[in-house]
Amino acid sequence: VPATSIKLDIPRFDGSDPMGWIFKINQFFDYHLTPDEQRLRIASFYMDGEALPWFQWMHSNGQILTWPSFLHALETRFAPSQYEDPKGALFKLTQTGSVKDYQGQFELLANRITG
Repeated sequence: VPATSIKLDIPRFDGSDPMGWIFKINQFFDYHLTPDEQRLRIASFYMDGEALPWFQWMHSNGQILTWPSFLHALETRFAPSQYEDPKGALFKLTQTGSVKDYQGQFELLANRITG
């Protein structure tokens, strides 16, 4: 299917769910075969909330010049701390509400575990 035949919206980023946004924006750019050197400029139009002043400061101070450096900086700034233990939290997860709520928490934690 040619990339131009399906309309896909670029996901906006406001500082919440950084790992989900990184996954979606990479999927979007990969689908559209967007070169790395264009990704940073395009993504800059889709920053909102607390992500926008952060991006403006980082960009104007030369802290993010490439797509990989941007993704790394974004993850460092907005993702949960490396000191959090998603594997431990998943192990201790118990259902206190609906099955849907439990499944949502499970998926959120499971997606943060690698290996």
